[in-house]
Amino acid sequence: MKLSLSILCLLFFVQAIAQDKKTLIIKRTSNSPKIDGDLNDASWRNVQEATGFTQFRPTPGVRDSLYNRTVVKMTYDDNAIYVAAYLYDNPSLIATQFSSRDNFAFADFFGLVINPNNDAQNDTEFFVFASGTQADAVANPTVGEDFGWNAVWDSAVQIQVDGWSLEMKIPYRCLRFDNKNLDTWGGIQFHRRFKRTEAQYTWNELDVTKGNIGLYHGQLKGLSEIDPPVRLAFYPFVSGVTQSFEGNTETNFNAGMDLKYGITENFTLDATLIPDFSQAGFDDVSLNLGPFEQTFSEQRQFFTEGLDLFSKGDLFFSRRVGNAPTGDVDLSSDEELIEYPRTSKVLNAVKVSGRTKKGLGLGFFNSITEKTYATVENAITGDRREELVEPFTNYNIIVADQQFNKNSSIGIINTNTTRNGGFRDANVTAVLANIINKRNTYNLQGQVKMSHLNLEEGNSTGYSSFLERKPLLENTDIILTIHI
Repeated sequence: MKLSLSILCLLFFVQAIAQDKKTLIIKRTSNSPKIDGDLNDASWRNVQEATGFTQFRPTPGVRDSLYNRTVVKMTYDDNAIYVAAYLYDNPSLIATQFSSRDNFAFADFFGLVINPNNDAQNDTEFFVFASGTQADAVANPTVGEDFGWNAVWDSAVQIQVDGWSLEMKIPYRCLRFDNKNLDTWGGIQFHRRFKRTEAQYTWNELDVTKGNIGLYHGQLKGLSEIDPPVRLAFYPFVSGVTQSFEGNTETNFNAGMDLKYGITENFTLDATLIPDFSQAGFDDVSLNLGPFEQTFSEQRQFFTEGLDLFSKGDLFFSRRVGNAPTGDVDLSSDEELIEYPRTSKVLNAVKVSGRTKKGLGLGFFNSITEKTYATVENAITGDRREELVEPFTNYNIIVADQQFNKNSSIGIINTNTTRNGGFRDANVTAVLANIINKRNTYNLQGQVKMSHLNLEEGNSTGYSSFLERKPLLENTDIILTIHI
């Protein structure tokens, strides 16, 4: 009886979420606002306001007051969506510590969350801090928030006598949406944080203890007949690297280009040609005394942006693309190794990814690295030769992921590494499922993986599977986990 009552209460709770969603009606503007933090533009007159924020941390359910209220307005044109917010507060108490991008530091912030496909699972987040700094991320329940994703958008902040104000311009190239279904952008949410107390508020009331937070988003209505410009951007680059050692100086110049193209509003092509990644940060040097290889976080922008689909099943480790060569060097008794490259040069990389209005996510990734040689010297004659330690190598990923019920997904992913000649090849395939029933009472997670290696000494095949069923109600504690 206790379990039945819990299920009935949760079912009523889920239905209440759907009934209590707030709605904001957005109007088109013929004169886009100037993004300067001053809300006196004509675009902000006679538009609906989003008010009545509710605290969810640290004390859930507390309503904002006259003195700390938040007022949000939105408008749009064929180029972008515009947001204005006035955040009432004592200006002497506003935290405005300046920081780098995506660093929340000690600063108050305002956040905009958009989910155009209304699937409660794929959010695009934009944050503006009282210091003027920006942060942005893509988020879903499987991988959490990915702040490695960076978009180009505008914002401005002004400190006022009774709080602070801001304006945002979010170009459509930053979003993925179905241009034929604009009636209701079902995922719209506004966040506000007071850093001094760590209090956080949302426009549509949020309960972080129950369900996916995407279920609590409000609705944005009023968009129609958007004719966005072509999403095409080129990023050419030229770099020079000079190295000096023992009186010898060597200078290398590199040129390449990144490209981003919106195939449709929902699917994007990213490509990079002859990158050198000299602008990427260096890894901290650390001593590894364990039996396992060291892994470092990805710092190359092409590989950090929009990789939520490719991260399914934890099969793709992007640092292997362009990593140290895999081959060994055969030395005779009178030879010594002079130079063994630490990386393999990436010649190009391409990825296409997106998700349809019906929740089908599709991704394709391909990258090629060039031949890499080690340098060997004869200690007696001084002659040098080069030995191939990494051939032309192709890295490939194909993934399909279907989301449904606003809380579940099932997908398949294949990763493949193919090297010319007698070097190590690998192919791994996984079928993944993360299913939550409509009543949000149980979660079923399952994975089946198979790997196949082509090695010099022969082939090797391995299998792995995982199944876990666990309750989502506090009053039930039966958990079934199976590993094979």
